[in-house]
Amino acid sequence: MRWNDICIAGLGTRLPSPQPAEPAVREDRYSSQEYKDNELVSVLVGDGEPAVDMAVVAGRQALARSGRPAEDIGLLLHAHTYHQGEDLWTPATYVQQHTVGGDAPSVALNQACDGGMVSLHLAVPHLLAGTASAALLTTGDRFCSPGFDRWSSDLGLAFGDGGTAMVAARGEGVARILATHSSSDPSFEALYRDTERGFTDAPHLAGTPLDLRRRKLRFVRQEGVDSVMERLAKGLVANVEQVLDEAGVSMDQMARLVLPNLGKPLLSWQLLAPLKIDPARTVWEWGRRTGHLGAGDQCAGLTYLFESGQLRRGDLVLLVGVGIGYCWTTAVLQVQGVPDWSGPDAETLRVAG
Repeated sequence: MRWNDICIAGLGTRLPSPQPAEPAVREDRYSSQEYKDNELVSVLVGDGEPAVDMAVVAGRQALARSGRPAEDIGLLLHAHTYHQGEDLWTPATYVQQHTVGGDAPSVALNQACDGGMVSLHLAVPHLLAGTASAALLTTGDRFCSPGFDRWSSDLGLAFGDGGTAMVAARGEGVARILATHSSSDPSFEALYRDTERGFTDAPHLAGTPLDLRRRKLRFVRQEGVDSVMERLAKGLVANVEQVLDEAGVSMDQMARLVLPNLGKPLLSWQLLAPLKIDPARTVWEWGRRTGHLGAGDQCAGLTYLFESGQLRRGDLVLLVGVGIGYCWTTAVLQVQGVPDWSGPDAETLRVAG
């Protein structure tokens, strides 16, 4: 959908320190071959800090940078990929209580790695309906044992911890939201489901880290590698072409693209090749040092571009979200101003690109 008068007013992150990949390789926690192939330098690792608390820190920063009072926040959406620190619980209200308070609706979105982008897509029409002037969109994930192994639970990527936040609002901001588009292909639902074991009565009954690799490999063997790659590329390209058309712009006009933080081979065949883009136009050099932040890659990458001074007024930026299931959500932004978010008061780690 094409949108008018909606902007990104503030951005924030809580990104812990990077942990180099090399020690994980030496200790046999990360395959030496995957280390070579993926070209990932490090991942961000939180020191016991809960995912929701990282989201809170990021949310406070985004709100402060936006210049909007807490009372303006009429919607809070919190997206996540993995465990939030408690079972049968509402992490979105926790984030709300510790950021803006109030009585606005707060909703948690468990839309996997596309969650942050879906939050943006859903927040815009809510704002345009006039029920609120601003929305706070947060993400938070922490990938840790015993349930998850950040280096080996999945194929083609490694996982980093962190929280992100965005204030979307009517009126002026650092970037206009020209268009967003979300689509899905449910024929890929079983890609991340253990179809051999079947459903369980409780999480992590095996007592070992999730093994997403076997699920993927089983699905690919059944469907065929070429078929899987072709269908995924088709779904991505259709989504991106739609959002560019609705925004009235072309891929050539994009100053930067923010893609999921993946290993080089997976990034190449799933995103770079279908979209015919050079990795130099993306935040790959930054992302290979943070790892995949679950639902937060796009917000964190956009924040990095602003904080590092890589954007100019008028620049067009494409955000691309990809999630299991399978879903894609994209957004076209146009930079309206370049805030000074650098320096010691930024309160966020800048992982060198």
